[in-house]
This record gives sequence, structure tokens and C-alpha cells, in this order.
Amino acid sequence: MPSLGRKPSWQQQLRRTKAKEWLLAGRIDKFPLLKIQNIAQALLKDKSPLLRKITPQSDECDILFANELLSVKGELGIHESAILACLHLLSCMISPPPDGSKGRGKRTDNPPLQDHQGRGQILTLRPDPKRPDLFFERRLDVYLQCVILSRRANPELCSEEERSAAEDLLGVVQGRAKDFPSILRLLEAVGNETCEAVLPLSLVKKALKTNHYQENLTRELSALKAARQWFDAYKLVYSLRKMVGLPRTDQMLREIFPDYPMWAAWRPDPKRLMSWESPNLASYRSRLFPVLDLEGPDITGQQRGTLRMSSPGAFMGLSEPARSADRHLLDRLLDNLDASLAVGPETVDLLVALCVERSLLSERTLSQLESVIGIGEDVLSKTLATFVRALTEGSDVITSMAVFASALPVMCNESGHTTFPFRTLQT
Repeated sequence: MPSLGRKPSWQQQLRRTKAKEWLLAGRIDKFPLLKIQNIAQALLKDKSPLLRKITPQSDECDILFANELLSVKGELGIHESAILACLHLLSCMISPPPDGSKGRGKRTDNPPLQDHQGRGQILTLRPDPKRPDLFFERRLDVYLQCVILSRRANPELCSEEERSAAEDLLGVVQGRAKDFPSILRLLEAVGNETCEAVLPLSLVKKALKTNHYQENLTRELSALKAARQWFDAYKLVYSLRKMVGLPRTDQMLREIFPDYPMWAAWRPDPKRLMSWESPNLASYRSRLFPVLDLEGPDITGQQRGTLRMSSPGAFMGLSEPARSADRHLLDRLLDNLDASLAVGPETVDLLVALCVERSLLSERTLSQLESVIGIGEDVLSKTLATFVRALTEGSDVITSMAVFASALPVMCNESGHTTFPFRTLQT
């Protein structure tokens, strides 16, 4: 125990700041960087000879802190905090002069990052992904925080690309990042090899696997795919298209995320997907699965923009004309769904009755639907949907006549001419 009046050691002062506790808790926002930097500056002053000060960023300063850091090495949280405390005081080493003479070259305003003494200290904290370590995740969490804080301590020793990539990976480690947009900067940095020293590919892979990033993302996408919640799925994966042309990232994603090629190739119409979140579609979503699938990802493995682009006959019951015109019918069907949503839920139900329940998609059925959409009266669609189902289901004569009688007023205009081509319905 120190005697009364004796100044506490710099290690004791560091512990009192709770810097260790904030690091281990993952609260980088609470980390007392300025306070611990003041401790390091006081240490430099106290260790200077009586008649001479040790100059920051000098050889003597580097040696002093290298020795002082040994006293806390291995103490998780304290060692890292001590390094962060002195980063702004450490020097930048420059390559030897061209003549091969010994000693340091002249200092420059922008020394290479890899030659920065503080950067070297940060890199000593990097966990080894190949080494068995029960505390790998905790060490990685602390290390990533140190990378981020190092740019605040001294912008010269950490690039913005490295900081942002570390921030993305920290989100994965702390369970906040669960989609591709949230790690986009990390994926781009891996692909462009701008963070290899700080975040080598092997470390990134292990971090993603250890924290079950792939399993969590696959589970969420599978649930959205099963419910045809395409807009939510699109928000999770749309940034994957930016990985095209980055071989390292492409290879990594294929290893950790088997469905990556399918989702990366998906090119739906975002406005259409957003319109399908309408309450008008909610009650019919499950019955519209065959239609909604057409704008979904290409599950055939051909990596086309949407399923309908890859497989024109994907819609069940697709009838004549020939396959060369099938794609036109599928495009037209989706256009009619969009138009039906604008009219109302009963018009969506009419589309279900005409095209889905009857498993019949043709120029005829689409023309029937378009004639009703053109009227723009949702209440009429309800009567016509009942009429279509009565004819399709083979109801008894009395029921069919009753349904026909109720539908007749909405199928004829004031002159008595039909506005809905009911005679063309196929039973």
C-alpha cells in the first residue's frame, strides 16, 4: 500500500479512470480517452531528467513507453488502455536513407502508416485467428474498439477505411449488424485490400463465423422468403450488387453464405416491392404467392434478375400462346397486380379468382381483369369475383342464377351493353 501523500503510479491512475471497464463493456462512447492521454503526458514529464525534457515522438520517448507498457502487458483492458493513452506521443519511423547509412531518416509530415510506432503497438493486440483461444471474441471486441479509438488518438496511424471497417465488424461482434448494408464498408475494404494489416481476411472470416452472422442472416432471409416479404428481404441484401468486381469479397461471401449468388443477382423493382406492403394485399398475400414469386429472386440457379426472367413458365397453369410470349404475360400480370392494388382489395381478390384459383393465365383472363380495373370501382370487383367463383366451382343452377342476377347490373352499362366479357370465362 502506498504511503500517505505519495502520488499514485500511472497504472493506478489508469485503473481509476474505469477505462478498462468501459472497454470490456463495449461502451466505446464512454471511453475516457482525453483523461488517459493526460496520464501519459504526466508520466512523460515525470520520467524526464531534471535538466532536460524527453521530447514526444522521439527515440527516447518510444523506448520509455515501450518499457512502461511491459508492466501491464497481458492485463486485458488495462494494457489496451495504456497503449491508447500514449499513441499521440509515439513517433513515426522512416525507412533508412537511400545511401544505406544507419539510423533513422528525416521525419516527414505523412509517414507510412505501417512505420508508425503507435500502429505497431495496436497491431500487437490483434487476435490470431489460427490460434485456439477461448477468449477470442472478447479479445476481438476490445481490439476493434482500440482500432477505432486509435484514429481519434492519432489520425496518422489509422486510415478512415480501416476505422469504418473495424466499426462494421464490431457491430457483428456485438450483435448489432445482421444484414449486408451494415457491413458494406467492411466488405468493400476486404475487396479493395485497404485493411489487410489491421483486419486480415482470415480474421474477418473467423469473426463472421464465430458470431453466427451467416446463420442469423440465412434464418431471417429464409423467413422473409417463405412469407414473400420481398421488400424487407431487399433491404437486407440490395448492397450485395456493389461487391461485383471484388474477387476477395466474392470468394469470402461464397464460403460463408451459400445463397449469396442468388441474392446478389436479384434485381427487382423496389417501388413495386414497396407497393406490395399495402394493406390492400395483406389479406391475399398467401394466395398470391405464385404471382409474388415472379418478382422474387431466381431460385433456378441461373442468377437472373428475377424468377420470371429466368423461368417464363414459372407461374402455375401458364397457358397458350407459345412460350415466346409467356414473359409478356408474366410482366402484364404483375402490372395488373400493381393496378389492382391502386383500385382496392376486392380488385386484388378478383385477380386471385381469375388467374390464381383457376390456374389460368392467358390474354383472355388478363383482358377480363383489365376491363374491371379500367372501371376503377372496387365494390364491383367483389360481385364479379363471386360470379367468377360460382361459375368455376360448378354451383347448382339456382345458386348460379342468383349470382348471375346480382352481377348483371355491374356487368352492363346504361345502354345494356356488357362491360365485363363474362361469356369468355372458362369453367
